[in-house]
Amino acid sequence: MIPVVIGRTGIDGSTKANSITKEQRRSLLRLLKCFELKVSAKRPIEEAVITSGGVSTNEIDPATMCSKLVKGLYFAGEIIDADAYTGGFNLQIAWSTGRAAGESFPGGSPGPE
Repeated sequence: MIPVVIGRTGIDGSTKANSITKEQRRSLLRLLKCFELKVSAKRPIEEAVITSGGVSTNEIDPATMCSKLVKGLYFAGEIIDADAYTGGFNLQIAWSTGRAAGESFPGGSPGPE
């Protein structure tokens, strides 16, 4: 994505980061905040899952995300073998398992509500 983004700003790709002008930084910021893509077609669902494998859910306590095999080892997010046609819910899986692991870890806290 870097060549595409830099190309859209008009900044020469060989420019060193410390040489970019204030206006070029503003242009880059505007582009990143308002980056538009034109969807031309959809891809098959088989291509939606790009990673596979991980720690088996059978080896994890779902209430705490602690390993059933190694005491004190917790798992969250993409490290867990939870492949499915999730429709983007992998982010929710990551947040939920991360929170469960964090709250279950000794000394962990739920953080701000």
